[in-house]
Amino acid sequence: MAADIETLQENYRQKNKTCFILGASGETGKLLFKEIVNSQIFSKIALIGRRLAFENEAHENVVSQGYAQEKHLQGFIRVDHDYVLNSTKLAKAGGCSHFNLESSKGADITSSFLYLKVKACKVEMCP
Repeated sequence: MAADIETLQENYRQKNKTCFILGASGETGKLLFKEIVNSQIFSKIALIGRRLAFENEAHENVVSQGYAQEKHLQGFIRVDHDYVLNSTKLAKAGGCSHFNLESSKGADITSSFLYLKVKACKVEMCP
């Protein structure tokens, strides 16, 4: 089985693919980044996040872009909802062939907590 995974990784590596991680400075994004770097299956990795969490680490073929963290309600929705949905549209328009969305445990459109409601909207593609 391990040999099969290694063969799949090597075949994918030879395709010279790139990836981007939106939310790279979050907890899940940091773990995903480390996994992707360790697997060495992408020729280039673009990191997009609120903070440039990796600015003290040097990685070959990695590009980081930070954006300001919004502190008010409309800003939170713009960053955690609108940026994500717009990124999916831009990725598709740019030829992205595969897109995974990791939201939040407990995400629920009927939640009284804004955080969980906004996270659910991304999953269900709310207006």
